[in-house]
Amino acid sequence: MCAVDERAAQALCTRLVSASAPPRNDSARDAGAPAPRARSWWSRWGWTVRWGGTALGVAYVIRIVDLASLRSASAHVRLGTLIAALAVTALGLVFGAVRWRVLLRAYGAPARPALVEAIRLYFIAVFYNTYLPGGVAGDLLRGVVTRDSFGEGGATEAIAVVLVERALGLLGVVGLAALGLLAVGDRVADTGGLWMWSGAAGAFAIVAVLMLPLARRLARLLPRRLAALAARLPGVSRPLDFLSAAALSVLTQLVAAISGWLFLRDFYPGVTFLDALFIVPLALATTFLPITVGGAGAREAVFITLCGELLGMPSGDALAVSLLVWLTSLVAGAVGGLLQLLGGASAPRREPPSGEPGPSAAARPPSR
Repeated sequence: MCAVDERAAQALCTRLVSASAPPRNDSARDAGAPAPRARSWWSRWGWTVRWGGTALGVAYVIRIVDLASLRSASAHVRLGTLIAALAVTALGLVFGAVRWRVLLRAYGAPARPALVEAIRLYFIAVFYNTYLPGGVAGDLLRGVVTRDSFGEGGATEAIAVVLVERALGLLGVVGLAALGLLAVGDRVADTGGLWMWSGAAGAFAIVAVLMLPLARRLARLLPRRLAALAARLPGVSRPLDFLSAAALSVLTQLVAAISGWLFLRDFYPGVTFLDALFIVPLALATTFLPITVGGAGAREAVFITLCGELLGMPSGDALAVSLLVWLTSLVAGAVGGLLQLLGGASAPRREPPSGEPGPSAAARPPSR
């Protein structure tokens, strides 16, 4: 058993909210503790870039969409489709929680959250990722509240695993997008740009995954503080579990594509699942963009462009599909917020990897 202090994670999210707001003049307080130039620039202007990128995407959508057609398009969706899409979205988050536990075991965590607790934490993380600017607050929360999975002072290892999990998620999106690009063939006039962006995103995800072992190897060449941090990064001790986590990443993104396909069928009955594999992953990849808030605006622009080119779908219908897909994320996040309110700061039950004895609570007290 390992105790977990969720209050520390909530305090972390509070700091993240403060960091995402317009900067205050704290020069007196920060005198004598200068931040690195790049970090200082992003802390000061990152919120402007994100909201500015979102505003540009929304402005583009407003310019090309007839809002009256959007209202009429909303009548196409059936209640059964909405319920099914919500259920599929929830299933995808359950798969994500399973992937997280498998990845913890792959990186040699002595103890992991029990499956039910991992699912609860995953939904709560989606709440923070969805409703707070930046899109990473929930991921950092998962790392903080499960820091005892790696023993005393294991926050670095736990957060690193969560970030690798996010990178594997992006890799799953890129893999499905590539499959969709192959499936549509010449039905779309110019896919060169899409291949280029997909390749760039895939390369970024691979580099992010490889950063952990590379950082450990290069630790001796880094400055003292960075070397100490790099030396604490976990390494893959169970390669088969890592490959399983990568496969689960494809599965979670496949479930998201199914959710989008359900909505597309209501508006365009002739759409195939391969069509959805082309449209939905590319649209959902915008959630990884640091220049938007949760992909808002950019996601809608991608839906409108791709649905129009591939299916000849009116822009109002495509926008309605995009907003419905977003609605499923909002509902899933709201469920996570409710679980946070109901669960409070209870300590989750932990279980060790199969075949290994778990550390006792008496032998290792919770970290402070």
